[in-house]
Amino acid sequence: MDESGDPGYRIDEIGNVIEGSSKYFTLAGIIVDDAEKDRLDGCIREIISKYFRPDQLYSGFKLHYNPLIQGKSPPYDQLTKVDRIRLADDVFATIRESNCSLLSVTIGLEHYRKKSPRSMDPKAHSMLTMLEMFQKFLATKSSGGFAVYERFNKRERKKMEYVMRNLTGRRHHGPELGNVRGSIRDGDPAKEPILQLADFFAYATQKMHDTGRQKADRWKSIRRKYYNPTDAHDGIGHVII
Repeated sequence: MDESGDPGYRIDEIGNVIEGSSKYFTLAGIIVDDAEKDRLDGCIREIISKYFRPDQLYSGFKLHYNPLIQGKSPPYDQLTKVDRIRLADDVFATIRESNCSLLSVTIGLEHYRKKSPRSMDPKAHSMLTMLEMFQKFLATKSSGGFAVYERFNKRERKKMEYVMRNLTGRRHHGPELGNVRGSIRDGDPAKEPILQLADFFAYATQKMHDTGRQKADRWKSIRRKYYNPTDAHDGIGHVII
């Protein structure tokens, strides 16, 4: 899983929109088995070696969609605009042609902040929702799986635990996550390149919402890869909160 958008406060304490804050926050996940994960990790490494020389890359380099589009920071500033587009084409083609299933959760932050207590963290809420959808996927396969998230440190874990307790109290039952093994693992995209695919997927999904679907071509190109739980809000594995 990876994220796009700033999950910080959209609305200040007197109800005004905070300048520069994100309209939407998206958490996106790519579901694969072990063999496909290893293959996709190799595909990402091949894409990187196709467009960059080793001496152009800093230690721990990982592909990020936003700086790629901007083309202003190293090593993306060494690419022509055409090559930056081709690199993005290759990444989305890799997702489209893979044996994967996609899940995403998008939160409209203005509406969320107006209806939710300030203590209800939108990122933690989206992670819990993602795990619930992942559980549904795993249950249909009668198998188990685990979740990896790039930035899941101790602080994020505490936030999610708080949100889970809060939502459990409101629902009068706990989320059934029996097929999800253990807790969310903290992942390094430089060591687990598939997380770099999740970055591109998350950014394309958030941008689609942020622009009122004016910039949706990238998202549309991989839309058919969504898992399709019957009770997802729009029927394609993409929940909007």
